[in-house]
Amino acid sequence: MMNLEVAKKLLQTGIEHAKEMGRVCSIALVDENGWLVALHRMDGAPSPTAEIARDKAWTAAVFRRPSSEVSAYGDPRAPGFGLNAQNWNDRLTTIPGGMPIWDEDFMIGAIGVCGATPEEDLSFCQEMIEKIFRNRAIF
Repeated sequence: MMNLEVAKKLLQTGIEHAKEMGRVCSIALVDENGWLVALHRMDGAPSPTAEIARDKAWTAAVFRRPSSEVSAYGDPRAPGFGLNAQNWNDRLTTIPGGMPIWDEDFMIGAIGVCGATPEEDLSFCQEMIEKIFRNRAIF
């Protein structure tokens, strides 16, 4: 379960990881329903990165899949296509860099990262989740 205590530990891990990589970024953590639990914009990260990270985390949480995979719902070849900002909301994004955080079969929340290219943000999320689960003491 994502709560403030867990989110603080995850943020600290993320900040340390970003510093190791020589990056500045924003990191957002949301609960399993997409509600913001913690958001940190590192010193020097551009202002828009904070909201974009939050949007990526929200999208990953509510769709229970990486933010980059949500665009498949708007594929005109798929039944019920038409997912777009006009009939959804302003949080929805398909930019890579949002990942759900699963603890076995239970989604505890999601992480969103923004500060580099979308592909690098996605890689950062994947590496963060791997670090999180190597150090099970966080939960």
